[in-house]
Amino acid sequence: MGNCAVGILMNPASVAVIGASEDQNKYGGRLFRMLLSHGYRGRIMPINPARETLLGTKTFAQIAATPEAPDVAIMAIPQPQVRETIEACAARGVKAAIIITSRFSDAGPEGAALEREIVAIARESGMRLVGPNCLGIISPANRVVLCSSTALAAAGLPLGRVGFVSQSGALMGTIFDKAKELGIAFSHVISVGNQADLELSDFVEFMIDDPATDVICTYIEGLKDPRRFAQVAARARQAGKPWLAVSAGRTRAGAKAAFSHTASIAGDRAVFEAVCREEHVTLLESPLTMMALATSLAEHPKAQIERIAVFSPSGGEAALAADEIEAAGLRMATLSDSTREQLSTWFAPSQSCNPVDTGGRTVGDGPDVVGTAASVVADDPDVDALLFAITTSPTLDRLAADVADALSADASRVPKKPALYVFETGRLADTARSTLRERGRWFSNNLREAVEVLAAWRARSTYTSSRRAERLEHCPREPHEPPAAGVYGEQGARRLFERYGVPVNREQLARDENEVVALAEAFGYPVVLKVVSPQIVHKSDVGGVRIDLYSEAMVRLACRQIRADVAKRAPDARIEGLSVQTQFKGRLEMIVGARRDAAFGPIVVFGAGGVMVDLLPVRAIARAPVEPDRVVELLRRLPLWPLFEGFRGERLDLSGVVDAIVRVSWLAADLADRDFELDINPLMVAGDRCCAVDGRLRIGE
Repeated sequence: MGNCAVGILMNPASVAVIGASEDQNKYGGRLFRMLLSHGYRGRIMPINPARETLLGTKTFAQIAATPEAPDVAIMAIPQPQVRETIEACAARGVKAAIIITSRFSDAGPEGAALEREIVAIARESGMRLVGPNCLGIISPANRVVLCSSTALAAAGLPLGRVGFVSQSGALMGTIFDKAKELGIAFSHVISVGNQADLELSDFVEFMIDDPATDVICTYIEGLKDPRRFAQVAARARQAGKPWLAVSAGRTRAGAKAAFSHTASIAGDRAVFEAVCREEHVTLLESPLTMMALATSLAEHPKAQIERIAVFSPSGGEAALAADEIEAAGLRMATLSDSTREQLSTWFAPSQSCNPVDTGGRTVGDGPDVVGTAASVVADDPDVDALLFAITTSPTLDRLAADVADALSADASRVPKKPALYVFETGRLADTARSTLRERGRWFSNNLREAVEVLAAWRARSTYTSSRRAERLEHCPREPHEPPAAGVYGEQGARRLFERYGVPVNREQLARDENEVVALAEAFGYPVVLKVVSPQIVHKSDVGGVRIDLYSEAMVRLACRQIRADVAKRAPDARIEGLSVQTQFKGRLEMIVGARRDAAFGPIVVFGAGGVMVDLLPVRAIARAPVEPDRVVELLRRLPLWPLFEGFRGERLDLSGVVDAIVRVSWLAADLADRDFELDINPLMVAGDRCCAVDGRLRIGE
């Protein structure tokens, strides 16, 4: 039903404008004029009881007086009138309504209660709502403008292949206006406002199926239904529709929790970003970078970007561009001997390479020189994309247009390969900018922004989809007695880890010093002692751990030191005893944790652990369960990865680490309906094996 309603909203046969007027200082006045002036082909029914006509169009006193039930009603009326207007629309059989009016859930509890009421009224009749507190809809693909933004006052409604859904109406209008200036155009643009009924995912789902949209862009402030977001993202990925997003809250600290490191290092934002990476939703920091990348992807959806060729009429600008490209993790393309030989027809030998300084021509300023050279470079198999860093020059007015025309493969004007244009000059380039707009070509006025587009494209190019995770041998299956709710210290947690096949060292609780010695003798030296107390989370911080104990004397001394240190640093802690453990030494300490994320369900997190858990903050996060190849892919992105490849000698036990992480992810998946947190910290990793030597677990009801 959501998709059907969105389709009607995007291309209604008839529209009622409630609150229509001729006053362009009012929302209703601008809504009415925009709908008329941008070529809408359906029937317009302005609702205004005080006028018989508006701008030559017959009006109706109320929605009940319309000759037919409008497909869509759009209203910009005072908040107290919205409820009765929604009732009237529902009674008239309106299929969908757009509520521009604000002061609902955006204004506090009373507004939120009223918002719930109008949604209930609409749903009872089958009517769907957009908003409240939104700016409406712009659909260039259908010549439909149901929006009051002043950005629409200018003539023209350029049509592109990019769809944009925004939770901010003001940002939607700003981006629409700025995009036109930079040669970027849209298929549909939607402001969803409070998402009281139809939400962002409804419109994204429409665009996945929409033949007029090739790339989807979104501005996200909060997800109404995170699980559905992930499902729709998977649909977009499977359909081959790139989804790009800018999300507010990038710098917001994640949730902190005293119980586990996992909750603090895998907060809500980090999990959201991980889900986006899994489903190939590309997160960007700038809306304009997002739009620029979307425009390029719409033309070259399967392009893999890494190797860049640079053209500039300035050797200095070309050098700066090369620096920016390398700094962004891209690389300058190495031109083939054949390409360089052809370039030498027009340029000096030192300029017949990459970057190409077009100011170093050995021939005249013929209009086809740079364009022809660019076409030759575009044919080079080592070149993935071209960047034109354009500065002031005698041929400035022609250069960009000549290149754009030369690169066009056919009448569609789509270039052979992605081509990005940067104007680092001011008004002198206005004519060149206009010629690019006329050709539907995107450009930037900032070199770094253009390189950010290429870098984000490269990041998308490295994506690999994951296979479905298969349960490993010795991971328990249901029916199996589920673990009881409660807090599990190291002893209880390690028993559950061991049940899932995670390797653990030998351990037992001792109540007094003599029992500690007896266990140490039975286990064999060396041993480790750890304080056991429900009040102590970080044992090392209070002097509660001793390692490298090779004799009875060392064990007895360690017992006394631990009790003395803990009494001094955590005097209120209740000590249940000391954990005696066989000592396992490795070259790397990792943390492997898991928790249930309230939005996306069970997740697993891993990275540097032990005392380095707070100093090396880069972590990998994935939804649970996770399959082994995905774990390896995520490990490769961590700073600790070189240790698995044999950095300074022995390789570490990669297969054992991957196996342990996968098993923890299955434990997390089996706890999906419980609120839980767990840490294995550290997972000690040696050359031939790994071992969980400490852990904690909390399971809710």
